[in-house]
Amino acid sequence: MRLPSFIALTRAYRRAHFDYHTPPGVDVVAKGFDAERFVERLAEAGCQAFNFFAKDVFGNCYWDTKVGNKHPHLDRDLLGEVVDAAKRRGLRVIAYYNVMDLINARKHPEWRHVGHPAVPGSEGEYICLNSPWIEEVFIPELRELARYDLDGVFFDFLYMRQPCACKWCRESFEREAGEPFPERAEGRGWRRYIEWVRRVNDRLVETACSALHSVNPQLLVAVNWAYTPRQPGEPPECLGYLTLDVDETRCPVLEASYHAKYFDGLGRPFEVMITRFLRWWGDWGLKPLEQLLAECASIIANGGACNIGDHLYVDGGQDPAALELMSKAFKFIRAREEYLASSSVPYVAVLLSAASSWAQGRLLADDAPLRGVHLLLLESGVHHDVLLDSRLLEGLHEYRLVIVPSQRVIEPEFVDALREYVAGGGSLLVTFDSSLTDGQLGLGELLGVELESEEPLELGYIKPLDPGLVRGLPESPIFVRGKFLAVRSVEAEVLAERLEAYRPPRTGLGYEDWLGAGYGSPVEEGAAPAITIARRGKGVAAYVAADIFRTYYSYRSWAIRRLVRNLLDLLIRDKLLEVEAPPTVEVTLRRSGQRIIVHLVNWQASRSPSTPLMSEEVVPVPRVKLRLRLERRPAQVKLVPVGEAQLEWLYEDGWLEAVVEGLKIHSMIIAELAEGEGGA
Repeated sequence: MRLPSFIALTRAYRRAHFDYHTPPGVDVVAKGFDAERFVERLAEAGCQAFNFFAKDVFGNCYWDTKVGNKHPHLDRDLLGEVVDAAKRRGLRVIAYYNVMDLINARKHPEWRHVGHPAVPGSEGEYICLNSPWIEEVFIPELRELARYDLDGVFFDFLYMRQPCACKWCRESFEREAGEPFPERAEGRGWRRYIEWVRRVNDRLVETACSALHSVNPQLLVAVNWAYTPRQPGEPPECLGYLTLDVDETRCPVLEASYHAKYFDGLGRPFEVMITRFLRWWGDWGLKPLEQLLAECASIIANGGACNIGDHLYVDGGQDPAALELMSKAFKFIRAREEYLASSSVPYVAVLLSAASSWAQGRLLADDAPLRGVHLLLLESGVHHDVLLDSRLLEGLHEYRLVIVPSQRVIEPEFVDALREYVAGGGSLLVTFDSSLTDGQLGLGELLGVELESEEPLELGYIKPLDPGLVRGLPESPIFVRGKFLAVRSVEAEVLAERLEAYRPPRTGLGYEDWLGAGYGSPVEEGAAPAITIARRGKGVAAYVAADIFRTYYSYRSWAIRRLVRNLLDLLIRDKLLEVEAPPTVEVTLRRSGQRIIVHLVNWQASRSPSTPLMSEEVVPVPRVKLRLRLERRPAQVKLVPVGEAQLEWLYEDGWLEAVVEGLKIHSMIIAELAEGEGGA
């Protein structure tokens, strides 16, 4: 029996995507493509669902369209052939649709995205998503596409990622906002424009869903990069699942982990797309197998499905080595599949304030502090969730610690909730400019500090005073290559001081601001609070006056990581999971019914003078030790997959103590609890 698309895709952890952007002048398009053989090979490789092109970046359609621009050299219904072949073999097909439509942008220059004169680089040669293209091309094409026996549609670039000042955007903004279109990228008018773009993005998703569902209500809709940390918000119900292709020009394993963790916190089915390429899209090189497996491991350890991207050759053929690589990755996932349907166990929460992201005045928000705290916690072996404020508000009291990483704008409702959370026994860690409005820290009373001034320089030092913070650190103050706020303690205990960086008198000579020339040396006089802690009711609220997580993301100081890890030990008073492992190991804690699952993901980068960072061979970790709080002795504890590493365990005094030897890339410790028993 063919399962409904939603159920089938939710269970599909092994997915593929095939790019086929083919310029109109290519006359060999699909000449070597055999739909039956293509699908047969995917089925043999273990693929469960795949994206296939319906419309490429140029605007070429790959189905028998009556309203769109079919590729001029395509003499067959390519999409239809693939859908029919996949249906016979039980594979799910998602149609890929790119909205840039360069062909129509050239045919109709009045529909083109023109950018904003105050934002350099915002112009583009693609369609404006506020133009008549929506009604005249987009909606008719989608209704036509929805008549195929598809499982869903995957949209690329269905959001405004650059500001636009075309006539359609100007007229629409002025009609909806009731004020003139902003000519400068600043001030109240610009903030209203950013808010308007957010509404436009939501409306685009609703329009696409409505057009497709008017023909086939069962179609699943996904929008690449929608509702991610760079444009956060609650996804509408009409979206079938969340998706993005991670930026592999950074660190692919880290990117996969970060975005999977955030998507998991939205409580919706999701996939993370990676590629088989050595250097992301536009490349034909093969990624090392163990690198690809590590990326898959980070995704499934955080609750997601893996979608592996590839290119078809210009004539529609496939790279056999790429298919073999994909097949090995699918085998890796299949060996773990029984234990993947699960949910994260609440422990440490990291807040993403949607209002703070949009208040930056950028269409794509800067999420560096969020990335930094994720990286630091990951490398410290601390299980955590990254949560949108609306999501965290629902389960705030389930967490032992809440971290607010430089979220300048926090909704009043959430500020009140944090006060109640701490008073009830929760632990809170706030950094830098979180809740900073009109020269005041909105959380200042809770934190026991007052703002004196914003420091202009991005240099300083933290000198730990509390013995608990000093553990494992050198005696010298810790250099912080980032911004500080000047605060004074009102009711908080000072755990660490901020030392200023020395600034030599300037005489006009070169190199006077070079760190090796005295500039940046620590100045002991006039020390101010850097880390404070205030006890409120049954809980505690700590504050770090530095932009510590942004700093860690750009300046990977092991001392900063150790300092913050020591601070976390002071704040998390009721430990749930303790891990002894090198920073290369990511740990997540999840639950499925009566199963408690600890994922261990190991990855190290090879030497490289440039990004992206890759690993040809992941070196096993000799020993990982952990302690997990369980109320009762588990009925069974095992390591999955069997035979890839060794596990020893014992249960004593409410703790499961486990040692894993020879961790290669990914292993799961499965603790089976008796029916009705509590656990993590």
